[in-house]
Formats: sequence, C-alpha cells, structure tokens
Amino acid sequence: MKANVYQEIQARVESRGLDRAKLYPALKRTFDIIFALLGLVIFLPFGVVAGLAIKLSDGGPIFYRQRRIGRFGVPFDILKFRTMRVEAGQTGPSVTQEHDPRITPVGRFLRKSKLDELPQLWNVLIGDMSFVGPRPEVPRYVEHYTPEQREILKHKPGITDLASVLFRNEEALLRGAKDVEGFYLRYCLPRKIHLNRQYAERAGVMQDVWIILQTLCPYWLGVLTIYSLALVASLWFAYALRFDFQVAPREYEEFWRCLPWVVLPQLALLVWRGQFRGLMSYFSIPEMRQITVALGMAFVFHAGLWYASQGRLAPGRSILILDFLIAFLALCTVRMSLRAVRERLSGARPKNGARTRRIAIIGTGELGTKLALDLTNNPDAQVRVVAFFDDDPYVWHKRPHDIPVIGMPECLLNTEWREKIDEVIVALPDDKAPRYREIGDMLKGLPLKVTFASTWPVLQPMDAG
Repeated sequence: MKANVYQEIQARVESRGLDRAKLYPALKRTFDIIFALLGLVIFLPFGVVAGLAIKLSDGGPIFYRQRRIGRFGVPFDILKFRTMRVEAGQTGPSVTQEHDPRITPVGRFLRKSKLDELPQLWNVLIGDMSFVGPRPEVPRYVEHYTPEQREILKHKPGITDLASVLFRNEEALLRGAKDVEGFYLRYCLPRKIHLNRQYAERAGVMQDVWIILQTLCPYWLGVLTIYSLALVASLWFAYALRFDFQVAPREYEEFWRCLPWVVLPQLALLVWRGQFRGLMSYFSIPEMRQITVALGMAFVFHAGLWYASQGRLAPGRSILILDFLIAFLALCTVRMSLRAVRERLSGARPKNGARTRRIAIIGTGELGTKLALDLTNNPDAQVRVVAFFDDDPYVWHKRPHDIPVIGMPECLLNTEWREKIDEVIVALPDDKAPRYREIGDMLKGLPLKVTFASTWPVLQPMDAG
C-alpha cells in the first residue's frame, strides 16, 4: 500500500516537472513576441534618428547583416545597426578591440550604449532569436567548438545572456592583444560557453528577467540607487529625530522642498570621490575616508546654501548635522554589511603581503584584496598595485579598493602589460592548486617577476614553487 502511494506521488512530481519543462518554452516565446513588438514600436523614432545619423556619416547602409549559427546549428542572418566602415569585414577580424579604427564615430556611441543591438528585436519576433539565450557566433568560430561545447547549440540564441552581462566591456578585454581572434578563441569564447551552459542548467522566467535587468541597468546604476535610497532615508530620519518623531505638516513640506538640494550634491560629491567605481562589497579605511570627505564637503555646501537662501533651500543647522552623521553611518553600514556577506561566502583566509614595485595581483578574493591593502597602506613598501586580474567575470571592470579589475589572468599575455607592471603576484585560495600551476606555466615566458602568495606571510618566487 505504502509503495503504491509512493509511486503515485513520484509520478505526480515527474508529471509536474514535465509540465514545467513544457510551460517555460511557451512562456518564453510569448514573452519574446509581446516585448519584441512593444520594443519595435517604442524604439521606432530612435531607429529613424540612428538610421539617418549612420547614413549621413558616410553614406553607407544603415543595417549590418551577418551570418550566425542558431539553434541546432541552423544558420541565420543577425541584424544590427552598422557601426563600422563598409569595408571593415575585409580589413580585420570579426571581433573588435577598444579604439578599433574601423568603428565610426556614430558606431562608437551605438556600441557603448548597446543600442546597435536594437534591430535584433526583428530576429526575436520572427523566431530566429530570443531575448535571453546564448549569443550566436559566426560559423568559423563554431567550428572550433568541442563536442561538449556544441551542446549549447540545443538552445535558441538570444540578444543577451549571462556572458553578455559579464563581458560587457569585451573590447577593453581584447585591448593590446596582437592576435585578437586567437586571444578571443582561446580565452574568451570558452568562458562564454561555460557561462551559457550554467544558464541553460537553471533557465527560467525569473532568471531571464534578471539577466535583462542587468543588461539594461549597469552596475553603477545599482550603486546609485542604493546610495540615493540611503541618503533620502538619512535625511528623513534626521527630521524624525529633530522633532522627536512627531514631524508637523510644515516640516513635511520643508523636507520635500529641501530634499533635492541636500541629496543631489551628496551624490555628486560621492561620485567625485570615486564611490561609484568600486565594488560595494569591498570596504575599508580608504573608502570610509572618501565617504567622510564627500559628505563633509556636502555639509559645507548645505550650510552655505542655508545661509544664502535664508533657509528656503536647505534645512536648519541641527538637521544638517544630524543628516551628516546619519548618512555617514548609513552608507558605512550598507558597505560593511555587503562586505560581511562577501567574506562569509568566501572560503579564502586573509594573508599578509610583501614588498615589490608596480604590481598586478591575480585574485580579488580575501587573499588578493588583503594583500593589495597591505601593500598600498605600507609607507615603507614603495609599491603601487596597478591592477587586479581574476577568473570571476562578475568582478571585471570594477574597482575594489579603487584598484581596477582588468579581466581574466590571460589578459597579462597582451603586450601592453609588459610595460605597465614589474611583478605579478598570484593570490588565489589554497584550493586552486590546478589553476596555480596553469597560471605559472602561462607566465613563464613573460619578462616579469612572478611570485605566489601561497604561504602567509611569505611570497614565493615562481622558480621556488
């Protein structure tokens, strides 16, 4: 009896799983049709303006068609606004570097804003593509796929995907590479396919929506939103404390009148002090100092504004002081909370650093960032950490502790870095031994000193490891 009940329950679970497997493609296609139609209607005026700008710039065609490989290996023509010179296809590779001379001035704007992808709404509408799915590659790149990588061709290609979000600044990743296509095929393409396979394993409507939001809203916009909410809440809490949580209608009116004059200068000064460039989960004394300086300068501005406007555009001095203190605590609390979450999720143990000259650090985990802070804050070390490199695409082009994360460690093979750094420190967690060996083999031929932060606080040179 119990066995029959168990079998019946298992059958129901399996049938529901099958229903979900059938439901998701139907929902995805419905979503694609509805929003592709809406997008074509909404962006039609912009398309006309962009088309005129492209046409007037050099007289060439407005659209660019390129053969790509779609689902099940079926080729189709992808549609884009033309961003390169007409003869670009005959004068260079299919991938582009930053400052590629083939890109037109109009095309550079379209690429930077990702607006050159808008014509692909037509590809979505007719069913060649979806909004979210693995980005389709040209046939000669697909020829390099391994049998395992070809599994990705089972899925319909998309306008955006997880790889598109994390490789948002791909042209900068390729900057300095002598063999652009070779670098792309060897290092970029395998990572993109790996990310797409991760997406395919857990594809769903909510994940698709999240990827679309990340595509439309870059990281700095999320930081701006969090900072804005914290500053608005801080000003409101300052009013609440000043009036013992019994704010009268008159003070309500003053709050809304003064809100933009208080928050906007704070945001502008936080931008000026570099608070929107770094990863929010990396927070220490230097970042706290920058927040203090920005909010302090904003306080001076607000005090002057209060005096000049006789209190019409800025609240009273007691509220300004409370707002300064609360805003500082709010921003630091948010940053420290995000740092605590990151540290809890990270399994790496912090270790100390050593002295050197211009340094690039491979690894942005606890080990790498702690090492960077130790080197930067040590006045006797006489070093400068100029860049991070990391396998995690989620941190590329961010600035933990105001140090840029350039991209994958393989970017060090680009010749430009041989003139910009004197030493590479590999600072990966202890459980990354295979990657340690792989990076060591990769860097052997470079005219750079390479050390490994493998034992704390000792840095071992590559020859010793």
